[in-house]
Amino acid sequence: MSRRVLAILVLIFFSCEEKPNQFSFEPISVQKPLLVSEIGESLEILEIQTKYPISGTPTILKSDRYFYLFEQGIVTSLHQVSLDGKVLKSIDFGYEDKLNADAITQVILKENKIGVVSRGNLVIWFDENLEELEEEKLPFMANFHYLINENRMISFNNRIDDQEDFDILIQESGQTKKTLHIRKDEYNFVYESYSPFSEWNSHVIFSQAFNDTIYVWDKEGFRPLIHVNFGTNAVADRLKQIQHPLDMLAFFNEKKYHYLPGEVYGLDANRVLFQINEKGNRKLGLMNFETKELSVYPGIVDNSISNMILYFPQFAKDRELFFGISGEQILEKYDRIPDSFKHRLSQDYAESFFIYRLKLKPS
Repeated sequence: MSRRVLAILVLIFFSCEEKPNQFSFEPISVQKPLLVSEIGESLEILEIQTKYPISGTPTILKSDRYFYLFEQGIVTSLHQVSLDGKVLKSIDFGYEDKLNADAITQVILKENKIGVVSRGNLVIWFDENLEELEEEKLPFMANFHYLINENRMISFNNRIDDQEDFDILIQESGQTKKTLHIRKDEYNFVYESYSPFSEWNSHVIFSQAFNDTIYVWDKEGFRPLIHVNFGTNAVADRLKQIQHPLDMLAFFNEKKYHYLPGEVYGLDANRVLFQINEKGNRKLGLMNFETKELSVYPGIVDNSISNMILYFPQFAKDRELFFGISGEQILEKYDRIPDSFKHRLSQDYAESFFIYRLKLKPS
């Protein structure tokens, strides 16, 4: 074998050896939270007053003209809200209605329409007056659908279809693709996620609970983008030991492991934000591709207007992060918020819901 051929083979070997590590990063712990003033260009806070106080944490959606709040708690309701925070219309869903409240799995947006998904595969579309338009059968049964445009959709099965072998289901220009095998040797745990998908750099990124890899769907296909190296703190094969709900509860109570809970937010071409669970504590991982560093923060704090701990965004869109805060949370921290913010609150603010809209600085 000639030296030249040997050199080429050695080069190929080392190139292949290096590939897995190109996207694997060890998290660097940062003790202080991210500050709104550090990452934000501007912050807008909307107080939303619904007829009855919103129970739990509603799903927030934003179209070009409205916000929508979808709550599933004591009641199941969809609220249409103007961009300045005024509630325009609301729909309550009952348990004996055509659209059964128990069957609703998601709400989605398509242009100027809002869709309510029933049982993971049937969407009932409403117009901007919240009048019912039509029904549509979706190509997949899934717990979470992410519509990009008329021709592209990516869906996350998340164990809703027990006949399906794949978690990621893609429809593009009439073609169907499936990827990311379901780990059927692990306990069948279905978790709620507000943002398993996010737009990033004209692509779509995806995070799945207990999977230490964040994926990207781009022109090369659906592939790994970031692997978080948790070392000895990783969950590894622990989920294979779980057989029933009490085992899963014991796992959560152990608080021994680090893992991704399945929430991701594309910020800009150089940055991706995602949630991390460290031994029972939720934190935020910020991946900077320019510096090739993965920093982990305890959360985000608004140090510009309200002095509230925002913890985690619900979703990212168009270089903006959106957070939801209940009036009760503000009431609990009333002594620490500045007078300038107190004067902005309504008399019944404790029964309101607040949307924090943070426009990000360029990286």
